[in-house]
Amino acid sequence: MSKDQNGTFHPGKGKPSGANKVEGLGLQATEPEKMEEYLEITERYTNGADELAEDVPLRHPNRNTSKGEETKTGENNNQ
Repeated sequence: MSKDQNGTFHPGKGKPSGANKVEGLGLQATEPEKMEEYLEITERYTNGADELAEDVPLRHPNRNTSKGEETKTGENNNQ
């Protein structure tokens, strides 16, 4: 984000990462040759139309995805 001369924030250019994203389960665009494989996978991981099976492993949405990675800090600039 940047500010103009009046101090108003302006978002960056480009599409947001969630643009045109469809949420939820449901039928996805699939090639006709792979439709049978897609239906088998759908059968395995869902219960009914819009419900995931209980044994599907889910990660917490607020998990720390950068855990264990080294991050740079200002320690080198303390001289």
